[in-house]
Amino acid sequence: MSANNFYINHGYTPQTRYTEFDASTTLAIWTPTTSTRVVLTGITVTNNAAAGTFLITFGNLAGSKVAEFTVGASATISPSIGAIECTMYDRSIFGRPSSSPTNGWRVTAQGFELP
Repeated sequence: MSANNFYINHGYTPQTRYTEFDASTTLAIWTPTTSTRVVLTGITVTNNAAAGTFLITFGNLAGSKVAEFTVGASATISPSIGAIECTMYDRSIFGRPSSSPTNGWRVTAQGFELP
């Protein structure tokens, strides 16, 4: 059974978040509603700039790295992640690209919020 089917069968509603990055700063990809935690079940990273890396963290804290992807110039990746579940409530998911052209990086995250 896929992670999506598991959470849907347990009554959770799938959600999608979309974020564009105009600079090599850290931005929230997903900010959960109060008293929930996020489960990522899919992510797509599009790079319309020079090749670079894209860092994903829970809570924007040192040591909270979830993943870091190397993405080629003008490329899109959709890595198979299964499910990545945050164990802390109210913890946002952040992203930071290594380069900063206008509208150069786009991220679509799919998942669920759990009480």
